[in-house]
Amino acid sequence: MKRISALLERSKFYFGLLAMFGMAYLFTHYLDGDIGVVVWSFLILAPLISVLLSWRAARQISARLEAPAYLAKGRSFTAKLTVTADGRLPVPFLRCHMSSDLNFSQEDTRPVQSAMTAEEPLELPFQMTAAYAGCGTVSIQELAVYDYLGWFKFPVQQVPAAVKIGVIPEIPSLTNANVILHTVSDIVLTQDDEEEESSAAYSAQSMPGYIHREYIPGDNLKRINWKMSAKRQKLLVRMDEAAATVRPTVILDLQPETNETALKRREIIMEGALGFLILLVRQGIPCTIRFASERNWKMLILESEDDVRNAAVEMAAADFVNDGNRIDLSAGHEKAGAYLIYTPRPDEALAAEAGNLKNLGYVCGVCPAGGDNTALLNFDAIWTIGEDFAMQNLKK
Repeated sequence: MKRISALLERSKFYFGLLAMFGMAYLFTHYLDGDIGVVVWSFLILAPLISVLLSWRAARQISARLEAPAYLAKGRSFTAKLTVTADGRLPVPFLRCHMSSDLNFSQEDTRPVQSAMTAEEPLELPFQMTAAYAGCGTVSIQELAVYDYLGWFKFPVQQVPAAVKIGVIPEIPSLTNANVILHTVSDIVLTQDDEEEESSAAYSAQSMPGYIHREYIPGDNLKRINWKMSAKRQKLLVRMDEAAATVRPTVILDLQPETNETALKRREIIMEGALGFLILLVRQGIPCTIRFASERNWKMLILESEDDVRNAAVEMAAADFVNDGNRIDLSAGHEKAGAYLIYTPRPDEALAAEAGNLKNLGYVCGVCPAGGDNTALLNFDAIWTIGEDFAMQNLKK
């Protein structure tokens, strides 16, 4: 359809051009030579002047594209293009076509055409809605000056770069997540007990270990050892953290997506991971999340609900381009006890990479519901998460 439409527009142009030259020829040779000369002069000078003015205007125009850096999913916003002309002559016609990634839905996708003067900048607002969580871009697909006759166009030389916008994922309430939460909690509790026993042995040998004292009002609440405090029936503050802390880790196996179905599955994984992380910190379990961005892996330590909310903002700015590995290789260097791999692509390649974690602790795969998860059968557990954020255990 686009090719047919372009062909029709081009046919109209050539037909109009031939009609004008035919009229000039008719007047010059058959009707009135003087009028014919005037017509020929008009046909030559008018397009020439129009083209020169348009060409000059295209080189004197500067543009600036503005949009919010972050916003919540589902929010509407305005991407504003401000165009300024440096010359004194009016700009013939300015045509702008805005484009955006699939993260956003544009209310009106038609190009905008307007005239402008040098006295006042031209502001073109484009209304959009943040449809899917993650980092997306808004850019100028076309910014050009059309001459007064509408025959030629000249691209503006100073086109603004694409603007990145982070759509912050929501933190949902999970259902049927008690079993996996209890499993991870038991693993952390068991390894913490082992850590406390080993650190006590170290202390007896005058080596660094865990040292505690009773809580004094004013102490940082993050230093309270809640598990030991519960056992001793009094608040105890950890003085020395030389020994490694057991923190279960969530690894996001995500990447850029090119269609809405894949983008939706990725969003379910992002939000499902945040929902589980906030359950962990509410239980007093510090944890980590790892995800790729700009060919590097990020690791965030989460100890409170505010940390999880800040992690959601960090994820909104990530492009999820990894370093060639779908799992952060450094995850095996820290004592996690439990590794939860959230992925929309549970395939053999992922299972092979995750095999390196099998000897280090409990490995669990979490995937969107409705897909083929058989490649992850060597994991200790496989869970699915639906669009309603209900979790289901596939490997009992």
